[in-house]
Amino acid sequence: MSNDQSVFRRFAGRPLMIGLSFVLIAVLSLGLIACGDDDDDDGGGGGSTLEKAQEDGVITIGFANEAPYGFADSSGEATGEAPTVAKAILAELGINEVVSVVVPFGNLIPGLEAGRFDIIAAGMFINPGRCEQILFSDPDYCVPQAFGVEAGNPMGIMTFDDIAANPDIKVGIPTGGVEDQYARDAGATDDQITNFDTLQDAGDALAAGRVDAIAATSLAIQAELERLGDDGLEATPGFDVVIDGKPASGCGGFGFRKSDDDLHKAFNDKLIALKDSDGIRPLVEEFGFDDEVDAAKGRTAEELCTE
Repeated sequence: MSNDQSVFRRFAGRPLMIGLSFVLIAVLSLGLIACGDDDDDDGGGGGSTLEKAQEDGVITIGFANEAPYGFADSSGEATGEAPTVAKAILAELGINEVVSVVVPFGNLIPGLEAGRFDIIAAGMFINPGRCEQILFSDPDYCVPQAFGVEAGNPMGIMTFDDIAANPDIKVGIPTGGVEDQYARDAGATDDQITNFDTLQDAGDALAAGRVDAIAATSLAIQAELERLGDDGLEATPGFDVVIDGKPASGCGGFGFRKSDDDLHKAFNDKLIALKDSDGIRPLVEEFGFDDEVDAAKGRTAEELCTE
């Protein structure tokens, strides 16, 4: 409770009355402060993120403007696979207004932790390193990797090992993408890797001949090449990355702050029910998702966080 004018108000009358008045006010003030402390036990007096979102009917998501996972439509609204699934689940939780914030992919986790938004809805891959920082829902899709290259693939780029084997190859990768680590694990050097804020920036560099390939998921590469509309470019076949002799699962889900256990659980329970009822595919078919949805069935964040 703040000390306002009522607390410091001067009373007319004898000194004894003045003294008694201040004692009474001090006692009342302590009582009110104690009551205020009780209200703060739930985290600032406003409840958890889930409670506040359900009470207000609004929540904020973050995305990285990367088709087909999460991108802005012509009106500036978030659309794509992840925002669409998120909105359907949030509506079931009684949250019908979704505010969206777009940031570079590499700023998604920092932005979530800083409170800029409450859920990452960007198709973010689930892996052990990210699981140390945030909570993930179970995956709602799994997808292979691919490259965008010059038509005919003159440099023979089919895997990250091919890039590492040829020091002349330069690859463009969005900052914060798992592809950066995939390339380095294969042996690619700093000189071979150029990071870009967005996949679109990397695609523009490919079209201009500044890099020999761009790396992302097969769906993202296809969407980017469609955006570029350049007949001189093509996508390589999709492939699974192999790490330590085992295929690395490229499965994406939704991210939450570690302090938002209740929001994470409520959202994930609805997501699991949606997966079990085959309700995800109809939501995301328009964005090119098909077998990728089925590939996520039976997969969990728990297993992906320990692979």
